[in-house]
Formats: sequence, C-alpha cells, structure tokens
Amino acid sequence: MDVPVDVPVDVVVWRAPGPASFPEAAARYAELRSSPLGAFEPAVAAFVRELRQTSPDPASPVSWDEALTVGVDAVIVHVVWPGQRQVLDLVALLASRHGLVCFEPARQAAMS
Repeated sequence: MDVPVDVPVDVVVWRAPGPASFPEAAARYAELRSSPLGAFEPAVAAFVRELRQTSPDPASPVSWDEALTVGVDAVIVHVVWPGQRQVLDLVALLASRHGLVCFEPARQAAMS
C-alpha cells in the first residue's frame, strides 16, 4: 500500500529481531503510542543521539525533538517532512547501524 507523499507517516524503530508478525508489530506500535516516555535501552539511545545529529529538512521548522516519541526500548519517528523517502531511508540506515529494526505501519512493512 503506497501512502500519498503529503501525508505524514510513522516508522517505529526497535531492537532486533523485533515482532515476528504484522499483528505483533501493530500491537507493539499501539502500546508505544499510548505509553509514557521511559528510559532508553542503550542501542535506542545511540540511535536517537545519532539521528539528532542529522537534519531531516533544513528548511523546515520541525525538528527531530518534535518528531520523536521515545519509549523504553523503541522510538516512533513521525515523518512529517516533504522528503519522506529520504527521511525513511536515513532512519532505516541508522537503525540498522545500531542493530535495530524498523516497522512502517502505514505500509505494514518491516525493514531490518
């Protein structure tokens, strides 16, 4: 399922191997959306630190701080910039570098 370019999407990043199926991933995503922020798992903390050193869109007033929902062991990245594919590719690259996997609920896609 393709998402129109102008619609913000979420991508969830968590420690590998991550949920084994779409229903498990969707349930974990719902849990993260409703849970309070918590302390970082070390790989997630390193991912967030490195992500914050980049700029999703230098022309945008929206920063990473406004686009991250951080849980104990996972991060939801709210991709709200026009260059969604580039941002998603960056998130996937950094997640992989830190041994994390990504889940994109709108496309029901897991990326590792």
